[in-house]
Amino acid sequence: MSHDVEAVSHHDYRVVDTDAHYIESIDDLISYMDEPWKTRLEKGGEASKSFLLPKSSGDRTVFGRISRDHPYGYEGNDPEDAAEIMDYLGVDASIQLTQLLLAFARLKADDDRAAVLAKAYNDYMLDQVVDPDAGVYTTGVIPYQDPAVAVEEIDRIKHESGIVGFMMVTGGAEPPFGNREYEPIYEAVERSGKPIVFHTGGSGLDEFYLSGYEKLIETHTLGFLMNNMAQTVSLIVQGIPVKFPDLDIVFLESGIFYIPLLMSRLDAEYRKRPSEAPLLEKPPSAYLQEMYFGTQPIEEPPHPDHLKHVIEMVGGPERLMYASDYPHWDFDPPSTIADLPFLSKDDKQQILAGTAEEVFGI
Repeated sequence: MSHDVEAVSHHDYRVVDTDAHYIESIDDLISYMDEPWKTRLEKGGEASKSFLLPKSSGDRTVFGRISRDHPYGYEGNDPEDAAEIMDYLGVDASIQLTQLLLAFARLKADDDRAAVLAKAYNDYMLDQVVDPDAGVYTTGVIPYQDPAVAVEEIDRIKHESGIVGFMMVTGGAEPPFGNREYEPIYEAVERSGKPIVFHTGGSGLDEFYLSGYEKLIETHTLGFLMNNMAQTVSLIVQGIPVKFPDLDIVFLESGIFYIPLLMSRLDAEYRKRPSEAPLLEKPPSAYLQEMYFGTQPIEEPPHPDHLKHVIEMVGGPERLMYASDYPHWDFDPPSTIADLPFLSKDDKQQILAGTAEEVFGI
């Protein structure tokens, strides 16, 4: 696929995109699956694929009324698209994250589908898409539903230069990620020297954890935000940053305004009930300020000073990293950061590339 298109963002910065989605399909992954899954899916047709990963509900484009003028659609990618999309966005390096497996929230049975999908995705991306020489990377998907298998997968691919972190999907995870059952995963990721990336998901009408909502605007407003908040609270209260002090923690795709809210709420609760978080050695807000956050979808308040103050509250540009969320309809080009009037050139460069280079080793 080749497109003669004009970039959406013009700037004078090096840019690392920490959240661009590669639109893979189950068909892409089948040949990378072990038996009997490979044969089952080849012979079972669409019914088998629907069983493997149920579809979401809720139309993201409001039946075509929401559109972005960009050439790379939402129907699927070819491996060579990654470099072309980078040129289109105006980025120098891109971490291509799974699109398909954000649907892990829909897997409710105690079976091995998550493990099968994660391994196949990781192998497909390494074989077909990832190219560190061209600035194309990915995060290994962790089948957190089975921690023992997840550790095996981390250890299997941790030395791959194109794998710059390991991703867990926050939507639908039960128990929440601070639970002790996930600790072998965090130990393995910490041992790898790469960050753990929590990417939100589960905002469709059917996979939202409360039933009865009628419109996607409701669950899309709440889902990404609530899933990241729920997992952040669990991680901090259960002392994961204390137990694994060398583990870099990254949260993606909820903007940044929710972080000061969590700081205030957690600190207030901790002052009243410190005995319920006995591992903490400092206020919860201090641990939040040691985590990293993707910027997309960056908030656009009517008063820009509000955004300036939030950036200061979360710990400054050193805690933020640019994320596009391309090709979703609400993606952010690099200009959303490059055009902020209150940031210095150095601060813009830190958010657009510096933090990601340090955290992901790019």
